[in-house]
Amino acid sequence: MSETIPSPTDVGALANRINLHTRDAHNKIDKAMSINIAFALRHRFIYEDIIKTYFEIFSTIENKIDLILKTDTQTATILRSFYMDEFRRKPQLLKDLNILRIDPNYVNTTWLQSRPNLQNFLNYIDSETEKNPITILAYCHVLYLALFAGGRVIRSTLYKNLGFLPNFDHLTKQQMIEQGTNFFRFAKTTDEENKLRWKYKKNYELNTRHNLTELQKLDIINTANEIFNLNTDCLFEIKDINKNELMTKFDFKFLTFLIEEWKFNNTVISQKSKKKILLAIAFMQSVLFYFFIKKIISNYFT
Repeated sequence: MSETIPSPTDVGALANRINLHTRDAHNKIDKAMSINIAFALRHRFIYEDIIKTYFEIFSTIENKIDLILKTDTQTATILRSFYMDEFRRKPQLLKDLNILRIDPNYVNTTWLQSRPNLQNFLNYIDSETEKNPITILAYCHVLYLALFAGGRVIRSTLYKNLGFLPNFDHLTKQQMIEQGTNFFRFAKTTDEENKLRWKYKKNYELNTRHNLTELQKLDIINTANEIFNLNTDCLFEIKDINKNELMTKFDFKFLTFLIEEWKFNNTVISQKSKKKILLAIAFMQSVLFYFFIKKIISNYFT
């Protein structure tokens, strides 16, 4: 057997079969990801929601992986052949939560109840891997390799949209990128990431081609399809929740949203119009701030 990663035309490779059978779902989530991530990188509160959502998803997956690795099973043997600590996203997401000053204990019943699609995904991970542990290999291919492929693009986009990251004045722009994009980073350099990705794909291929039955491979492929669907549902849920919150409130968050959108689209607005819009928004912010302080003082003395 070849000790290189499979070519795209190698129909015997499990990874290629997953890619082939999930092509439509892959295209759908690519579109959703492009829209949501591009939008999120202009608005901190949306970006925070993405980081919190994927912290829950990857925490659930990696908890399952750890449980499997403690066993003496076929799935554990295959996992040990390619899964390394560098792949783990939970520690990296914790760093991002810290950078964004989000308490890791943000998740509570109310937060999850407002996100039924996310809860559905977490329940699916728990139940399916409990029934059929081999399906964990679907997550290892779909979610981790998606980050390998898309992480650099997202980091590049973040490079241009760092205004929402707090208190980074003491850091250079490069340091901001390095410390604010942990979720999307697998190694310190591009060369190291390329080597890690190649090793991951090679060992995944070598240990799934002949060590799984056809029925097991079909279970993994079917699970991969469902992962794409559930992941897409979570992305649209993030969009809908934040859209609904913005549309039902007129507050600092809404004004900040308008300012950030205005900055992003300022190439189509004349300089004179820009000044008028900015002055109007600043005035509205001042009015809101006045009534906010007045309410606090009133509550304090009553």
